[in-house]
Amino acid sequence: MSFAYGETVVRRRAPLVTDRYNAKVRDWDAAAETFIHGCGIADGGSTEPVEVGRTAVVCDFEIYAPAGTDVAATDRLVVRGQVCEVEGQPFDWRHPQTGWRPGTVIRAKIVSG
Repeated sequence: MSFAYGETVVRRRAPLVTDRYNAKVRDWDAAAETFIHGCGIADGGSTEPVEVGRTAVVCDFEIYAPAGTDVAATDRLVVRGQVCEVEGQPFDWRHPQTGWRPGTVIRAKIVSG
């Protein structure tokens, strides 16, 4: 998959550390960044869940990245300056008869409020 005007997305991958309660957590302050060039970004919709005392907005995105892009469900992505959580496992498309790999689909979301 190649986009003439593709965008750059930043992948953030944080190491696991032990917190003061002896639990394994991700240290986002020490996250390594990798640039993913040539991505297409599509809106996946948004919702406003109803919760007492909270006004939240959840925005979903689909990111179309080059085939074989290394993104894990535990990573975060920076899309157009906004930090997103990766939703589920990225999917690397493959044509069943030719083996052609057009790209990787990554679902991400931003929760605010």
